[in-house]
Amino acid sequence: MAEPVLLTGARGFVGRAVLAELLARGVPVQAVSRNAGPAQPGVTWHRADLLDPADRARLLGEADAPRLIHCAWEVEHGTFWTSPANALWRAASRDLVAGFLARGGQRVIALGTCAEYDASAPGPWNEARPLAPATPYGAAKAGLFTDLAALGGDKLLWARLFHLYGPGEDPRRLIPSLAATLRAGRPAEVRAAGLLRDYASTAHVARCLVRLLESPAAGAMDIGSGAARTLGQLAEILGNLAGRPDLLRLSHTPSPTEPPSMVPTLDRMHAALGTVSERPEEGLARLWREMTAPHRQG
Repeated sequence: MAEPVLLTGARGFVGRAVLAELLARGVPVQAVSRNAGPAQPGVTWHRADLLDPADRARLLGEADAPRLIHCAWEVEHGTFWTSPANALWRAASRDLVAGFLARGGQRVIALGTCAEYDASAPGPWNEARPLAPATPYGAAKAGLFTDLAALGGDKLLWARLFHLYGPGEDPRRLIPSLAATLRAGRPAEVRAAGLLRDYASTAHVARCLVRLLESPAAGAMDIGSGAARTLGQLAEILGNLAGRPDLLRLSHTPSPTEPPSMVPTLDRMHAALGTVSERPEEGLARLWREMTAPHRQG
C-alpha cells in the first residue's frame, strides 16, 4: 500500500481536487480541515484550525504520514490579496512544516503562486524570474518559500501555481462568473480580452502535484496547463459550450498594471513529469458538464 499523505486544506479549492486524485490512486489520506468532510474509504479526517498553535500541535501528534501536501491558506475572494491573515498563514505554515519535519517527515509539497514574481521584469516566466511580489499575499508566499527552503532542503517542492479554475471556485471569479452569466442568457463582458494567460483546472494541478510526490524534484517549480489562451479565447470556449457566443462582449481595455502575457515555460515541470498539458477546450468542457449536470441545477 502507498504511504499515506497528510493533506491540509482538504476541503478547499485546490485541496479537494488533490484529495480526489490521491484517493483515485489508492493513497491513504490524513485529511485536515476546520470541518470534517464526509466519511469515505481511505480518508481519516482531522478537524483543526491551523492558525491555532494548539490545533497544529495536536494534529502533528495525531496524524501519522511521512508525506505532506500543504494546500491550506486564506483565499477569500476580494480580500486575500491584502488580508492581514496572509502573515498569519506564513507563520502558521512555517511552524507546521517545521513540526512535520522534526517528527520525521520525508516529503513536503507546498503551494506557491505566480504572484511571487516580478510582473514587470523582462524575459520568460520561469523559476529564474526575479521575485518582487506586489501584494501582501504574494509577499507572504514568497517569504514562506524562503522559510521552507531553509527548513526542508531537498525534501521540499514549492509548487508555484498560475491561473486556475474548477469546482468550488468563488462565483465572482472570471470563469464561474462568465459561465453563470451565459447560462442565465445575459450579455457576458470581458474588458481585457487580449491578455494572454495560462489557466489550468484544479484537477490537472492535482494530478501534477500527486505525481510529484514520487519525484526527486526539489525547490521551486511552476505548475500550469501548458496551453495558454487569451481571456477572450477562454470566453469564446464558454460561449460555445453555452451555445450562446452571441452574448459575448469582448474589448481590450486592461489595467496598465496588467502584464500582456503571463505564460510559464514549465520546463522544470516537464523535466520531472514528461510533457503534460491540458487544453482549456477540454478542461472547461469537463467543468461545464459538472456545472450543468442535473444534480447541480436548482
